[in-house]
Amino acid sequence: MSDPSRPPASHVFIAGLPRTGSTLTHRILNRSSSVRLAGETHFLGAPGAFGRGSGYADRFAAVGDMGSDEGLERVVAAIYEMRGKSFWSRFAHVVERGEFEEALRASDRTRRGLFDAVLRTYAGGRPVAGDKTPEHIHAVPTLLDWFPDARVIHTFRDPRAIYVSLRRKERPEALTPVGRLARRAGPPFELYASTSLAIRWRRVARLHRGYERRYPGRYLLLRFEDMLADPEAATHRLCSFIGIPFEEPMLEQVVHNSSYMPKQSRAGIDRSAGERWRDHLPGVTARWLVAWASPRLLEAFGYEP
Repeated sequence: MSDPSRPPASHVFIAGLPRTGSTLTHRILNRSSSVRLAGETHFLGAPGAFGRGSGYADRFAAVGDMGSDEGLERVVAAIYEMRGKSFWSRFAHVVERGEFEEALRASDRTRRGLFDAVLRTYAGGRPVAGDKTPEHIHAVPTLLDWFPDARVIHTFRDPRAIYVSLRRKERPEALTPVGRLARRAGPPFELYASTSLAIRWRRVARLHRGYERRYPGRYLLLRFEDMLADPEAATHRLCSFIGIPFEEPMLEQVVHNSSYMPKQSRAGIDRSAGERWRDHLPGVTARWLVAWASPRLLEAFGYEP
């Protein structure tokens, strides 16, 4: 049950490293009659090798100044002219243009106002809006400053499982020429890729410690392993955190994106998937990941080194 003394969230943002259960969490919440979260908006940029990368907020700001009607119309046109498979092209098919433009005109016409207009119109009248964008884990302070009644769910997972899942979902045809060349390097590439993932995992682990102290009641760490072990208990926990009632349909899930199943397979929540990485990760890579992720840090999050 939700806590009646706690006001429900206005927005929910799901963030964290890829392959940590953010898609499953997103689908569970969107089965609630109170919630409709957008997919990966990539609205805010994430840290890159040379500073913070740009997100769609920067892209739209370059299109036009929404403080003027002309600039606002250019931004709306840019969104509704998008093509491809991104969230934004889907948004243009789901939300009627006039409805969105009206919501944007009624906003404060800032980046925050644009994001809220997108999320609110996409939510289609459901009280809880939001999105699921992994790299927004680096933008939690901005999101919670923009939306004081929002909640952030940080999906988390053993780095060894993340590594295996990423590798198994990798499509050779999607790799760049440089990526294909790197893959042919064999062990040196494995060394680089596993080290990079471990460093990213440590970074978000450190972010968690800061967010937990800074945003009590507004930030929640959700381990993928806990979601798989007891989906009902984890879903009740999510509902209580957000301030919405638990509904049985939230547990009626099928898996479309498992790294352990053929592309077209369908199945319910697979409780055994949390430990299946052990059958696919070479011992030397596992030990390397543990060393770089830090045995002490792994233990702190409940993972056996």
